[in-house]
Amino acid sequence: MNKCVWITVVVFLWTGVYAADEQGFPLVSGICLVENEVYQRGLPPGKITIGMQVRTDALFKISFGNRVLRAGLFRKGFNAISLPSANFFRKTSTHTFILECKAGESVVAKEIVIDIRILPLYVVQKMGEERKQHVYTLSFLIGDRLIYSTRKFALSDISFKLELPPWEGRYNPFGLIDGAQKPVSGIPILGAVAGLYHLAKSLSPAKDIDEENIVPQKKQKIETTFLMTNMSGDLWQWRALIFIKTMDLEKAPISIP
Repeated sequence: MNKCVWITVVVFLWTGVYAADEQGFPLVSGICLVENEVYQRGLPPGKITIGMQVRTDALFKISFGNRVLRAGLFRKGFNAISLPSANFFRKTSTHTFILECKAGESVVAKEIVIDIRILPLYVVQKMGEERKQHVYTLSFLIGDRLIYSTRKFALSDISFKLELPPWEGRYNPFGLIDGAQKPVSGIPILGAVAGLYHLAKSLSPAKDIDEENIVPQKKQKIETTFLMTNMSGDLWQWRALIFIKTMDLEKAPISIP
C-alpha cells in the first residue's frame, strides 16, 4: 500500500470520527458513582456523588420528583456532582433522579436510579445501656486444628473522667498566688507563632495540590459501614450497598431552554 493510499485512509477515518463526535450520541456517557471520604466517616452518608463523561459543554438539570436539585453548565470532559441523601440510608430503598442535558440542537434525558440496600451487622449498644463490656478471644491454630484459646475481658473500672484543676492559684501561671499577681515572663504569643510558622515552612516546603490531577474513583457499586440507631433506639453497626444504573428516556420532554 503506497503513501497516498495511507493518507486517504487516515483522512477518511479522522473525518468519520469527527462527524460522529459532532453529530452522534451519546452527549452524556459513563454515569457512575464517585467514591470519596464521605463513605469512610462511620456515619450515614449525607450526599451521594455521581460522575459522568460529557462530550461537549452542555446545560443540565437534575430533578428528584417535582423538585430541581441541581442545574447549571457541564464542561466538556468528566463532571462530578453531589446529590443530597440525608434520609436515603434509613432503610433499603430505591431513588430515581432525572438528568436533562442540552448542547446546541443535541438533547438527552436519562433516568438515574440509586439502589441502596441496608444490612444490619450487630448491636453496638442497647438503648439505656451505659457501657458494653468487650470480650477478646485469642486463638492459636495449626492448620484447621485449634491448639489453644483464651478469653480476656476488658477492665470495667476504667474511667475517662477528667479532673480539671481550679482556675486560680498555683495551677494558673497568670493567676493570683497568695493574693498577689504572679509576674509574667516568657515568649510573646505572636512571636512564638511566627517562629513556628517559619520553622515549619523551612522544614517542609509547601506543595500546591492540583485538584485537577486527582483521579476520581469511579464505581458502579460502593460498600460502606456506619453506626445508626434503629426504631427501638438501639445503636447498630450497618452495612450499606449502593448501586447505580441508568436508562435513556427517549420521549421525555426537555425543559431546558
